[in-house]
Amino acid sequence: MSWLGAFLRVSAFLTILATSGAVLGKPTVRVGLLADLSGSTGEIGREAERVAGMAVDRVNARGGVAGRLVELAVFDTEGEPILARDGTRELVSIGKVAAVLGPTDWASAMMTKPLFEETRVPAMMLTWDDAVIQGGKYGRYEWIFRLPPGSRTALGKVGGFLRERGWTKVALVVASDCLGREAREWFERWSGAYGLETVATCVLTPDSDVRSALADLAMAEPQVVVSWCSLPIAATVAVVLRGLGVELPLFQCHEISPRRYVEMAGPAARGSLLVSNKMLVWEDLDDWDCQKRMIADFFHQYVEVYRYGDGHWVNPLAGYVWDSVMILVEAIKEAECSGRALRDAIEGVYRHVGLGGVYGFTHEDHNGLDPDSVVVAVADGIRRDGRRWVGSWRLARKARGSAGILGGYPW
Repeated sequence: MSWLGAFLRVSAFLTILATSGAVLGKPTVRVGLLADLSGSTGEIGREAERVAGMAVDRVNARGGVAGRLVELAVFDTEGEPILARDGTRELVSIGKVAAVLGPTDWASAMMTKPLFEETRVPAMMLTWDDAVIQGGKYGRYEWIFRLPPGSRTALGKVGGFLRERGWTKVALVVASDCLGREAREWFERWSGAYGLETVATCVLTPDSDVRSALADLAMAEPQVVVSWCSLPIAATVAVVLRGLGVELPLFQCHEISPRRYVEMAGPAARGSLLVSNKMLVWEDLDDWDCQKRMIADFFHQYVEVYRYGDGHWVNPLAGYVWDSVMILVEAIKEAECSGRALRDAIEGVYRHVGLGGVYGFTHEDHNGLDPDSVVVAVADGIRRDGRRWVGSWRLARKARGSAGILGGYPW
């Protein structure tokens, strides 16, 4: 899609939405969505669009917010940061949106960040990267909020998990990218606080001999392997390690798609560990968990009402899309859609229970996610379904009386 095509798509979509609001005789408030609907990660973008639409339907079915219906204006970024930047301009100038959801990838987030600061429109970003709300050399983030957990939160969960199980000797596998740098920095700075020792570090480049590199890593005799890589590298690491006969616990990065990982790694995915929000393992949650009923209702709507497909394969990112809409609605009730007032109202959100976690923003903390909102899941039931590998994920629990058994897998 060309820039002009993207421009026309937004303009046409906004016209349809405005008409629908007018027919119902109510004023409206517009919320933008920057999503990759047709690019290389289009599967994630299309799901974000579906879930955002579901959330807007829920809000409007309950009468809207502050006497207004919510309209969703979607811009297809095609996974291109330049298009994301142009889409931000169009949503703000033509769409007159009160806030924007997205984008979902780091490059587009960093490209659009200065525009949100310049136009003073709040952005509820759906990227996993910490840089968008770090400030300093990464730029101001006064108008930027980020819903998913970053590497610091996820690695902190990994560290606590490993300490509880006595797996203190860690082999770290990272790619030579921003994600890998974050993991190395965390282990250098924080692993000692968890009683962990990094016995080997493997940095994979596009030219790396992965089999040889992982064989050398195994010689260091670690107790656990932490692979902080994106797909497809993450799947390659699992396949090669299992091919070498290395049956150590394997932690994968929280950013990967659980479904795609199982499809790509196949039987080598069995027993893999992953930090995720509770949506991935909601059926295993205790009944008293404040999120369980809400997540169950979402899956009922997604699968039974909207018929979008097998709820077991909903990407955990969907929870953050839903939460971003609901948090905005909560803030709009307080702020009457005004720019700075709306931003201040988002910062004032406290103990918001959502699908992806429990949030409490402050002026200093624009993620606000309670660390207990993330859990550790283990891959299970890996099997072939036609040409695809499929499976499920279960909540990782420590068996009574044994620190060496997790989720039924002896290590």
